[in-house]
Amino acid sequence: MENKEIEEAAYEQILSQNNFLRFLEYVKIVKAPTLEEAGGVIKLELWEHQKEIVAVLLTKKLISIFKVRQIGVSYILAAYAVWSVLSKKGSYVLLTSKGEAEATELLNKCRIIYNNLPDFLKFKIGNSSQTELSFPQMLSSIRAFAATETAGISFTASVVICDEHDSHPYAEQNFTNIKPTIDAGGQFISCFTPNDPNPDTLAKSLFLDALEGKNDFTPLYFPWNVRPGRTEEWYKNIMRNIPQKDLGTLTPELYMQRNYHSSIDEALRPLQTIAAFDQNIIEEMKVEVRKPLNVHPELDKNIIHVYQDYHPGKYIAAADVGHGIGKDYSVLIIMNSRGVIVADILNRTISPSEFALQSINLLKVFNNPVWYIENNDWGRAVIDTSQTLGYTNWGYQDKKKQIGFHTDEKSRQDLWAALIPAFNSRQITIYNLEGLKQFYDIVRNPEKNGRIEAKAGRHDDYPIAVGIAWLKRDEEIEWKPKAIYSLHFREGVYPDRSGGVYA
Repeated sequence: MENKEIEEAAYEQILSQNNFLRFLEYVKIVKAPTLEEAGGVIKLELWEHQKEIVAVLLTKKLISIFKVRQIGVSYILAAYAVWSVLSKKGSYVLLTSKGEAEATELLNKCRIIYNNLPDFLKFKIGNSSQTELSFPQMLSSIRAFAATETAGISFTASVVICDEHDSHPYAEQNFTNIKPTIDAGGQFISCFTPNDPNPDTLAKSLFLDALEGKNDFTPLYFPWNVRPGRTEEWYKNIMRNIPQKDLGTLTPELYMQRNYHSSIDEALRPLQTIAAFDQNIIEEMKVEVRKPLNVHPELDKNIIHVYQDYHPGKYIAAADVGHGIGKDYSVLIIMNSRGVIVADILNRTISPSEFALQSINLLKVFNNPVWYIENNDWGRAVIDTSQTLGYTNWGYQDKKKQIGFHTDEKSRQDLWAALIPAFNSRQITIYNLEGLKQFYDIVRNPEKNGRIEAKAGRHDDYPIAVGIAWLKRDEEIEWKPKAIYSLHFREGVYPDRSGGVYA
């Protein structure tokens, strides 16, 4: 090699070590051959969503990537691991996956990338095995571990990549073991396609909490169509040709929902096998949502929503009270005798005292109906404030002894037992889209013997309020349709509401 070539190679080495995007220009991967393409070793083509991942890798320490299958994320992470150990002395990258075979596969992608780099980017390899690829000159290495109970317990890494994180059998223990790395400023990357039907896996919780702003992770979500060439026709073809061994007990639609979701809502939606409410019914009900009416100027429209104005008749109100600090929601719903939620409050920042005041303002519009408040935690504060403000038409737990609705295991079971069949048979009408979406998140938790509750990091506040009203409506609302004795009436004679007639 001539001096000029040596200088250019040295210059490119420096540029690539300091710039991951420059390094990616030299990355090659192995593509499996198909009938349409020869495959083999090809230059990495950087798609738009991969560029987004690169930008986050270079700027954020805690990352959660929720993705569909086969969109090139693993190769980007493998390239990032190789770049880290070749460009930064003392770098230690830890790769974990659900089993030994999966962890080895990710390390093999790192090895493929390294082997196909130009010589000026390579360093002499030290240890090269199924579980390690080291570079003594850089004092760095990449190690792969299966996610066993003690994985990573004695290592401090600069980068930890958890691939297929949703399937790690000891994810919580591993996270605890790796926590010192995170605390010391190391980078932690969780990457997964949802696989475990359990809604409380660590991977899901980290991502959901990141969406809610409850942790410092940066969430990235990628649907099935981010990869170029994926069209509706492609999607239908994949669904039509799913092997039975891959389907297992799933229908093709549920398989696609799990592996090739198209939105965050769909991705976070529980599989129908554990969903408490019929997902198809929720989809149908979304068509009926509407904007609040512009009525009653005395009400704060930023907090209070009225969907049907007051008409003489029976109503019932129910509330589930949050802390008002941006985590859970405070909810008030008013239901008429036909199961229609005619008005509501759904707010996560309102304080309990303000919630009490706004609720009373809304209840006045509907002639002060009987009001049940979940009297756990902050609900008691709302009851006390509302009594001070003069509200008197209360619903009681039992025999007028305790104001409100006390939630325990038995009352929760009674609530869900009444609400689920009523909802699934379309006896309830909900106009608030955000409230309706919370029904997606109610599952039969397989880790708690099918206990019905919200998925980890999600909310059950609106369903609980609706459930209280529906459960208690028979005690408070007398709704007995009267038979019409004849469809033919004398001129000037009409049936009255009691079944009689008036002239």
